[in-house]
Amino acid sequence: MLHRGLVLALVSSVLAVLGVTAPGAAAPSAERRAAPRVERHAEPVLPDRFQEEVVLGGLDEPTAVDFGPDGEIFVASKSGVVQVWATPEAEPVEVVDLSTETHNLYDRGMLGLALDPGFPARPYLYLLHAYDHILGSDLPTPQWGVPGVPYDECPDPEDGGPGAEDMGCLASGRLVRLALAEVPGGWRAAGEPEVMLEDWCMQYPSHATGSLHVGPDGDLWASGGEGAHYLEVDHGQLGAPFWPGGNACDDPAREGGSLRAQDVRAGGDPTGLSGTVVRIDLDTAEGVPGNPLAGRDSANERRIVAYGMRNPFRFAFRPGTGADPEVYVGDVGQGGWEEIDRFRPGGRQPENFGWPCYEGPDRNAGFDPLDLPLCESLYKARTASEPFFAYPRTGALAGETCPTGSASISGLQFGASRSYPAAYRGALFFSDYSRQCVWVMGKKADGSPDPRRVRPFLQGAASPVDLLTGPEGDLYYLSLGVDEQGYPSAGAGSLRRIRYVAGNRAPVARLVPRTPTWGPTPLEAVLDASGSTDAEGDDLTYRWDLDGDGGFDDAQGPLVRTTVTGTDDVTVRVRVADGGGGEDEAALVLHPGDAGPPVVSIASPARDLRWSVGEAIDLSATAVDPDGTDTTVTWSVALAHCPNDTCHTHPLQTAVADGTTVRGPDHEHPSYLLVSVTATDARGLSTTESYRLEPRTVRLRFRTRPGGLPLSVAGVRHRRTWTGTFIVGSRITLTAPRRQRRGRAAYAFARWSDGGSRSHTLVAPGRTRTLTAVYRRR
Repeated sequence: MLHRGLVLALVSSVLAVLGVTAPGAAAPSAERRAAPRVERHAEPVLPDRFQEEVVLGGLDEPTAVDFGPDGEIFVASKSGVVQVWATPEAEPVEVVDLSTETHNLYDRGMLGLALDPGFPARPYLYLLHAYDHILGSDLPTPQWGVPGVPYDECPDPEDGGPGAEDMGCLASGRLVRLALAEVPGGWRAAGEPEVMLEDWCMQYPSHATGSLHVGPDGDLWASGGEGAHYLEVDHGQLGAPFWPGGNACDDPAREGGSLRAQDVRAGGDPTGLSGTVVRIDLDTAEGVPGNPLAGRDSANERRIVAYGMRNPFRFAFRPGTGADPEVYVGDVGQGGWEEIDRFRPGGRQPENFGWPCYEGPDRNAGFDPLDLPLCESLYKARTASEPFFAYPRTGALAGETCPTGSASISGLQFGASRSYPAAYRGALFFSDYSRQCVWVMGKKADGSPDPRRVRPFLQGAASPVDLLTGPEGDLYYLSLGVDEQGYPSAGAGSLRRIRYVAGNRAPVARLVPRTPTWGPTPLEAVLDASGSTDAEGDDLTYRWDLDGDGGFDDAQGPLVRTTVTGTDDVTVRVRVADGGGGEDEAALVLHPGDAGPPVVSIASPARDLRWSVGEAIDLSATAVDPDGTDTTVTWSVALAHCPNDTCHTHPLQTAVADGTTVRGPDHEHPSYLLVSVTATDARGLSTTESYRLEPRTVRLRFRTRPGGLPLSVAGVRHRRTWTGTFIVGSRITLTAPRRQRRGRAAYAFARWSDGGSRSHTLVAPGRTRTLTAVYRRR
């Protein structure tokens, strides 16, 4: 166990100073966009001779994948649907659809999948998902969601519900086992899921379930977050009045919320699995004999091998570390740090990584002044394990140019490819979804990861939500599939492989139309593939299939003209070759006889609308197709948060029907809503109009009397009078330390000027205001 000060010095020594278009992807349909400034997708930048390729495309928000022994690829989607591909070229087979039981809201969904190590002799598939059910309830599923709706709901207080960010829609985590039966082209579920575990009480729609893997020890490992609020200091007090007593998960006072991650140390209630990593038997779901607390009476305590984590989203095992494997966990941070935690399960006690009392190498500024017994006793005992490596949520690591302003560690994996250079074999790779980056950590002389040797590996990664190793040992990653504005797009997800090519590298084909892809028949089209590239700079040749018959003998050269007769859609393709055996293809669809995409008229919301938290925003538009065909109008709404120059987005609604009402979300400022309406005609031509809606804001001043004493505002400690900008209606946690000193004088908290308790929540008013914490001299 290292000292936390050492980690801080180590991190300081390391510190210095969105998706990629799939090769061969079709050009987008004709559209009109007025896109605001948010993060932009970048071309992938990899070390020399590495290249990225799409293995599976057209996926809907993929979140987890595993490979079968015969090359099968099992993929879980966030919505709760699992598919299998016999080969990358084959058509997928649906294994199971658990979308009705999966709560797909914000970070909730199906996030973990693992095949039995004895597959197919043991034909089992294990799944970990947010279960749309309240722990201990007899109510049927779904508790909140609507079957068939891509994103589930959490009714707002104005509609009689608790609200996703207000009082929280309760859900649980569930681990199930599916028996599979072989069918033509793949596998399907044979019967209903067998429930192995239901736990992980989740009040708010983030910090949900995490990863699921079979370890090198042959046991099943799973992780889950603490299900607490992600904007406020949450110790279990935020559920009133919807949840009786306010504490939605029925934890003891001042032991709920984020403190569920410390449940192993708490008494007075059964131990839960929030904020933990567990190791269980593949058949019984019992904790295995080698676990630290294997002799305890509590079944959950027997399962836990590590705890004290906020959102242990992904984890990986270091190869060659045996039946007591060395485990590396990516824990998504809140205010200051992203963590990689390291432990082995065979100790006398499970490792406690300190959340929420600690974040990264520091005490958590938001919780430190609350004087909560679980944190105070941990500070006194000094038994919390510090992270193996931590990096700041708003800074950069040495040698990289990935976007800054936010961070969310999203994958860990060890390199295993024999084709990779020696420096990468056995090295630890980790990815960040918000920063669109993958880094590699160098090795020490004994082969273990060296946190002092971190360098960028893939800059411009396409919304990476997991890293994994393929059958041949190459590094793969799952792309969730978001567009340039941060919206998850249907069919935009992919599984991508990072290949090292010692010899000739294949070119990358790119195809764009120079004329509209629609128009009167005969349609005259100009197609341009001159943007295709080759890593070695070889001269490229171009062969075209212009009639969709699969033969690439219709034309040559980078720029071609073609005339399409008739009124049927035609898929045109170009095959680009480098002369050294490398080839790639790109394609797009032409729509002869179509008069063009629909024309959209927006009724609501007005572009100058200024919204506040909880305010109803109606989404209403009409569309007319020039051909007179029926059109479908859908809306997407995302929250763009811009803490620095770069914004990142949080999708709130995706592809919802016209006439939907959304409410202004609670979030930190600076933020704005990004609204998009899309009209699509019967042939797939679409028009998208996008614009931003700014919030109503207020400036609030926070001070003490006498002046100059520290306060905590929204989880951040300020050492003197501070003024901040907030969205009107947002909730702000204010905390004044119980006792303070200034020089030789000692002070005790007396009251807040608004009459609130020492730690309380303020709703941002509509006008400027000063809040004062009053102290008396002791």
